[in-house]
Amino acid sequence: MDRITNESNLWLNAIKMEDGGDYLKAFLFYLKDSGECVKQNSLVRAALSCSCAANCLILVGNLAGARQLYLQTASLYEKNAENVIGNSVREALWSYEEAYEYFNLACENNKAQHTYEKYVSLSRKINPFFGEKEAMESLRIRKTDAISDSGTHGTNMQVSADVDNAIKNFLNDLMPADNKSNPHVFRRILDKISEEKI
Repeated sequence: MDRITNESNLWLNAIKMEDGGDYLKAFLFYLKDSGECVKQNSLVRAALSCSCAANCLILVGNLAGARQLYLQTASLYEKNAENVIGNSVREALWSYEEAYEYFNLACENNKAQHTYEKYVSLSRKINPFFGEKEAMESLRIRKTDAISDSGTHGTNMQVSADVDNAIKNFLNDLMPADNKSNPHVFRRILDKISEEKI
């Protein structure tokens, strides 16, 4: 119960910001939560937070940033599939399904096709009668609805640059490297976003 109501809970703060219509702050909280989950090797939770961050960017009209995060979400699901395949074939299939969908949202058709082939291959090992038709029925292709101008919120160039920097730092943190990004980058970007609203 303490964890659910704890103000330092990144997921909870992200949901509060999103419910309040502050999508840029929600984006940052989701992104930070995703990074923390990766450190704890909780890849499904990391992928969920990453996709929520991408959805927030869609709402503010930053489609390029959203695609980057959808690509990262797909990669996290794909990695989870590879990690769990020895323990749970069902979870591996589900993870490949999610990866396939997010590769499509990221407009990465070749990677989506490669994931589709992995899904079919694994499915055939379980059921040799499983074919292309069944695979296509199982794999839902989600397409983003065209967002009307009235549904998007304008952002200025400075905020857009801050979002790009946050994504860059997030992706750098996910890669094993000696030079980690500044841990206070999210705090600085949050402050800048707040200043823009005043």
